[in-house]
Amino acid sequence: MASAAWSESENKKFERALAAYGTDEPGCWGRIATDVGGGKTADDVKRHYDQLVDDLLRIEAGGGRTNSNRGGTAGTSNGGENNGRRPQT
Repeated sequence: MASAAWSESENKKFERALAAYGTDEPGCWGRIATDVGGGKTADDVKRHYDQLVDDLLRIEAGGGRTNSNRGGTAGTSNGGENNGRRPQT
């Protein structure tokens, strides 16, 4: 099983791959995991995505972040801002 911690580099790769592949296509999590590397599995990246969505919803509701294992601000490279967009679910 891959390490629970995600490096800043892995997060950036995750974000780029998520933007490239989206979340709706069959096999997207496996493709994202391949791009992230570091031994991350499709299940690892799906869990990471689900936690990101939970964090964003919590922030939008005014509840702050959970104690997640991502580096950076709310797991994004843009200071935690989502510019009014929610990730696709």
